Amino acid sequence: MFSTLKKFFKSTRFKITFWYSALFLLLEILIGVIIYVHLHTSLRNQLDHSLERQAEVIYNLVSESKVDLSDFKPDSLYTSADDFVYDLIYEAVVFNSRNTYVQVQLNKKIIFKTDNLKKQRLEFPDAKRNSTKTRFREEAFNNTKIRAACFQKGRYKIIVAFPLELIDETLKSLTDVYIVLGPLFFFVSFCGGFLLSRRSLKRMDAIIKKTEMITALNLDERIEGEEFNDEYGRLAKTLNRMINRIKVAVDYMNQFSVSASHELKTPLTILRGEIEVALKTAKTFDNLKEILLSNYEETLRLINIVDKLFFLSKLDNQLISLKKEKVSLLEFLETAALPMGYLGEKKNIKILLDVEEDFDFEIDAGLMKEAMTNLIENAIKYGDENQSIKVAGRKDKKEIRISVANKGLGIPPEEIKNIFERFYRVDSSRNRTSGGVGLGLAVVDSIVKWHGGRIEVKSTPGYETEFTIVLN
Repeated sequence: MFSTLKKFFKSTRFKITFWYSALFLLLEILIGVIIYVHLHTSLRNQLDHSLERQAEVIYNLVSESKVDLSDFKPDSLYTSADDFVYDLIYEAVVFNSRNTYVQVQLNKKIIFKTDNLKKQRLEFPDAKRNSTKTRFREEAFNNTKIRAACFQKGRYKIIVAFPLELIDETLKSLTDVYIVLGPLFFFVSFCGGFLLSRRSLKRMDAIIKKTEMITALNLDERIEGEEFNDEYGRLAKTLNRMINRIKVAVDYMNQFSVSASHELKTPLTILRGEIEVALKTAKTFDNLKEILLSNYEETLRLINIVDKLFFLSKLDNQLISLKKEKVSLLEFLETAALPMGYLGEKKNIKILLDVEEDFDFEIDAGLMKEAMTNLIENAIKYGDENQSIKVAGRKDKKEIRISVANKGLGIPPEEIKNIFERFYRVDSSRNRTSGGVGLGLAVVDSIVKWHGGRIEVKSTPGYETEFTIVLN
């Protein structure tokens, strides 16, 4: 149980759910703060506007009376100036609930104040004479925080105040609502986020499940969902491409292993058979010499196979570094091609060089000589007797082209695309006779590609075959 919960808390599903809920909770808090600030500001502004307006109304009512309130004399209707002023501003005081505290001052004498101010007074802030600017202030009064509008015009100073308790209670109620709704909102958003993440990651679970089922034995299987143009569709497409690359690599390894085993098995079988015959029956010196010569040839063949396999392995794993240097084209071809002439003596094949213009170019001379050796060796093996092999070099715009051409059976057009595959041979019987194992052209192809170049092949069956190394 504990391990399951631990796994869940570490899962992407939980992280998405948590951040989804946290984001919505943060959004709710942000909205709450904005509403709180807006409501606080709005209520204060409304209160200030109301207080200021009522102060002006009271001033107008008092100032427009024709009675000199500074020297008021009691009569049968009004016993004091306070009663008279109250009668004047009755509607402004009684019918406006915000006028909780009202105080009217004429010069330095207070001529009216509401009953809740009978024993106290509100102090008017210092102001310039004849200033009509209304100032607002907050202060504690009778254990209550009030907001006051202080209006001064002419000889009158009017204060209209209202307790902030109602505004504070409204804001407190709003805060209480958000405190209650916060956890509830988080819980609902968490549940919604969990359902959403579960639904959105359902396809991911299907991809994981399918991927776990694919092994080296069923690499033909593919993950569904490539048709969707979203993240999961692109993931499925990427995984399928990776599986296809793995399949190609595994198929190549299997084919390579079978071909290598077959090529190694043949000379080893010949060696074993000849040695067994030599051990079981009496042989003359000439017989033994013949057997040893045959064993020597098969041993050389084994060494050739192993050397080329080892060389290709080093190229595949980038264990060989290019050491480019400037070399003369003519000097390079003379060094790489002419020493191979002895191989053509049995078939009376000559090697001819064709260099229109000598120039320097950069290559790894050792590796490129290996490539040329394989091309010329193949040209001699599969060329007709009493013919010549043409080795040419020239510069075509920015490309350097080195070609090896021979007269012979040629290569069928449908086979050209396969000849650079390892252990591939156009004619197995002919290669067996000539000692070929189908690795020479693979070595050439790897070396040329390692130089950033390519190989072009032109062949007319029964007439001529030309291999051209193209370097940029």
